[in-house]
Parts: sequence; structure tokens; C-alpha cells
Amino acid sequence: MRTALALGVGVIIGVAIWLLGADPFWATALAVPPTAFGVLITRLPRATDIVWSADPPAPGSISTAHASTLASRLAEAAENPRRYQERFRARLQRLGIDASELPAPEELAERLRRVE
Repeated sequence: MRTALALGVGVIIGVAIWLLGADPFWATALAVPPTAFGVLITRLPRATDIVWSADPPAPGSISTAHASTLASRLAEAAENPRRYQERFRARLQRLGIDASELPAPEELAERLRRVE
């Protein structure tokens, strides 16, 4: 639609130049450059369009939140070994992680605090 509009404006420019007394050849020759420029502009993507999007999240913010949550839960589990046995080992086994290879809850909580 915009291309047709640009071509229509080019025809109007050519006719106006011809009505001002120019030969049809010169009217066409003088109307082609602005028409070609108009068609080119209508075919280009809009580089100046505003993209409304939020800023990307800060790197590591989600992993930091997970690490701090896990660290606090492991600290609670260190105080109550039964909770560690019931909750964490069962969940880790469901994920296919051998809980016997993990460090003690106190040491794991300390490592996760250092990650934060």
C-alpha cells in the first residue's frame, strides 16, 4: 500500500512538472528520482520504531535466589538431620543424584553461601 502511494506521488510530481511547461521526457526524468527514493523508503524496515520491552534480568539473579534459598534450607537441615534424610535425600534420589557423594549439610550450606 505504501509503495503504491509512493508511485502515485511520483506520477503527481511528473504531471505537475509537465503542467509547468516541461517536455514529457524531462517531466518523467525529473519525477523518477524522488519516486525511486519514496519507493525505497517504503520498502525499508522501520529502523526508528520503538521496541517496548523490559530490561533483561541481571545475570545470575535467579541462581543467586535459588542458592540462598537452598543454603537456608540446608542450614535448617543441618540442625535437624532427620529433615535432611527425609527431604533432601529423597528429592536428590528422584533426580538421580547419589546423596552419599554430597558433602555434609553444613559444608554444602557454606559452599552455597559463598556462591551468593
